[in-house]
Amino acid sequence: MSNRQSGHGRKKNRLWILLIVVIVVLLGIVIAINQGGHEQEPSTEQTEENETVDDVQTAETNEEETEPSEETDTGLEFPYLLDDDKIQIDSLFQYSGINMDAQNEECEDVASLQLKNNSDQYLEKAEISVELTDGTAFSFEVEDIPAGKSVMAFDTANTAYDGKTGVALIDATTTYSSDAGLKETDVKITSDDNGVQLENISGDALTNLKIKYHCVMDDMYFGGISSETEVAGLEAGETTTVDTSESILGDAEVVSITY
Repeated sequence: MSNRQSGHGRKKNRLWILLIVVIVVLLGIVIAINQGGHEQEPSTEQTEENETVDDVQTAETNEEETEPSEETDTGLEFPYLLDDDKIQIDSLFQYSGINMDAQNEECEDVASLQLKNNSDQYLEKAEISVELTDGTAFSFEVEDIPAGKSVMAFDTANTAYDGKTGVALIDATTTYSSDAGLKETDVKITSDDNGVQLENISGDALTNLKIKYHCVMDDMYFGGISSETEVAGLEAGETTTVDTSESILGDAEVVSITY
């Protein structure tokens, strides 16, 4: 009886041991599965972050590739020389106010030209054409510019300029004179608050005097087209005041006297 109980007890012990082993194995499997899941989560997050960074970099690259490049439409560079360097074009710019080269019409952002007579002669007349790179054209007329003097001329059709488009072409037709001038040995010119005075210092009577003058602002002729007035006669030693009423924006400067 005692041996049977002892054998039966050993069988129960083996069953318990086997059961414990099975439980331990199952617990180990569960723990291993849980640890594997936790280890994979950071990897997934890192992958998502990498994908996000790649997407942003790709988008920035695409924006850089698709963004249009801005090109500066400069055209001709200033100063620009014409007529064997006798005429120097210093700039093309905008002007708003009274256009003296368009019969004193009001203007806004009209095309304007700064020009200098580089020659050693009197510039009687210059007709200047300017064409922009977009095909827009301007016309300027300049008269009676002594050697070395500068002038601001305005488009004779009062055409506006955008101030940005480059210049493609400048052309000029010019006439010079070595005789025109102020006749300083015969006529003395003075200016004061009352205007411009002419004094006959020739010793002889002078008749049918034609006087050409420009409006002056900031030591530069303002308006390409000159104004003209006349004096019927001037006795020897006589002084007269010249009508320069067309010089409405600045002082008048006489540039030529003929008789």
